[in-house]
This record gives sequence, C-alpha cells and structure tokens, in this order.
Amino acid sequence: MVNIVNVRIDERLIHGQVAAFWTNTLNVTRLMVIDDIASQDEIQKMALKMACPTTVKLSILSVDRAVERLNDPTAYEGERIFVVLRGTATLKKLIEKGGPIKNITVGNMSNKVGSTRVYHTVCVTKEDIETFRDLSNKGLTFTAQMVPSDEPQNFIELISKL
Repeated sequence: MVNIVNVRIDERLIHGQVAAFWTNTLNVTRLMVIDDIASQDEIQKMALKMACPTTVKLSILSVDRAVERLNDPTAYEGERIFVVLRGTATLKKLIEKGGPIKNITVGNMSNKVGSTRVYHTVCVTKEDIETFRDLSNKGLTFTAQMVPSDEPQNFIELISKL
C-alpha cells in the first residue's frame, strides 16, 4: 500500500510552506502534485521542479495517472508521499476515479469573485462548499491548517458557520 502522509489543497502547489515546513515536519520523500493542467505544461513543471527541495523526489501527474499510481501497491515502495492538489475540482475528480484519499488538509484557496473567507488564506465559493460537504458525507475528513505548528481546525465546522 502506498504511504500517503498528507494530502493538501493549496492553489500555490509547491511554495515555501510546502517545500520547507511541511516536507520537513512530515519527513516526506516524495511530493506528488496532482493537476491535469500542470502535468501537461512544461513551464509549470519546470517551476515546480525548481520549487521542490532537492532532497525530495517529485511527481507531477494528471488525475488519471495519479489514481493509477496511488492504487498500485508496488509503486513508491518505502516512500512517504505528500500529495498537493490545486483545488476542490481536482479533489472531486480524484475521489470519483478511485483515488485512495481519506484525510485532506485545506491550505491556501485564494479570494475570488463570489468567495467567502473561512480561515486565514482560505476562501471558498458555493461550489467549493458543496464539494466539501458532499465529500465529507462520503467519509472524507477535512482539516484547515496553514503550517504544521498551527492547531488543526475542523474545516467542515468552519464552513458550517457560513
């Protein structure tokens, strides 16, 4: 079984918090960016490679390829994988296709038209809220946490206050 140590929604994908704090705290050996657009964009892939710590392996995969790899018990043997997703649409697609994900940390979701701030730098649209609730009802758990030293917050409780 693949050892996923954390799954994080963060629109920035790999950046300082992920590269420095999360990977070190979780003793990550592989960062897995799951994003259909980034997996096909050479410039984004180059930027992600530059942002990834040199001590950590990097995979940049489409949703379909990620589901295939994460469900392969021989893939990534002995590795500690930190999965990073851009947003709820990718998460929903990953789950619908059989991604073995149960616990998700919600990080940065930027402010956009029609969104509401829920927690620090987490702003959600009505569509995001619907996706979080639907996936929560299917047994997934969501925690809001910017950096590992922050106290984890129950994200479903946070959005229920809206």
